[in-house]
Amino acid sequence: MSDMPDFMREFDTNTDYGFTPVSTKPSEETTKPAVGKEDLNTTNLEISKVKSDVSSIKTMMSEVMQIVSERESVNKEIQDAEAEKRFKEIEKIMLPFLYNLSKSNEPYIHWPNRGPIIKAQMDKLLKLTRG
Repeated sequence: MSDMPDFMREFDTNTDYGFTPVSTKPSEETTKPAVGKEDLNTTNLEISKVKSDVSSIKTMMSEVMQIVSERESVNKEIQDAEAEKRFKEIEKIMLPFLYNLSKSNEPYIHWPNRGPIIKAQMDKLLKLTRG
């Protein structure tokens, strides 16, 4: 289309929306569908079967959602228990370290070879926090 505005060039204009431009108004000829009583009875039976099927689907979906909810609850409890266990392990590493740093009133701390000791504690912490 050469008369297309610039802002439309990035869009797909070939999408079918179900309408067609025509040069004249379509005729308004309407036809009434022929529906008999037998058709209505058949339709009513089909509608009641669909309603029954929908009810069954709703029941099954409710059961599925209950199972999913229970599973999520169990998973959350397991994750909470695992997190609590990890925090206790972190406490076992950090609290003795902090306690030992604070138990003396001396202004200086002599700590030879602290590099490997601190690195080992950091590795333990990272294993607990990152898995």
